[in-house]
Amino acid sequence: MRGIPMQLALTSGAELKSWVFLIAGNIFLIVLAVRAIGHYAKREWGELLGHFMAGVVVAGFVFAPDASKNMLTAIWNKVAGS
Repeated sequence: MRGIPMQLALTSGAELKSWVFLIAGNIFLIVLAVRAIGHYAKREWGELLGHFMAGVVVAGFVFAPDASKNMLTAIWNKVAGS
């Protein structure tokens, strides 16, 4: 095995974690979209609005996790007074 480096770096799993969160978040958004279409078809406007708001929150956590964390930290600091 000459010429092949024997050093294999262990990863922290951050890439896998971000990939799993992205896939899970997208599946959740698809489920919300399908249910929202059903509420739209039945003219259930309150439930449709609730699904839209939940989708915005989930999309924020999936596609901008650092910004979401910073926002929640800032809100907690305001509430807790730290």
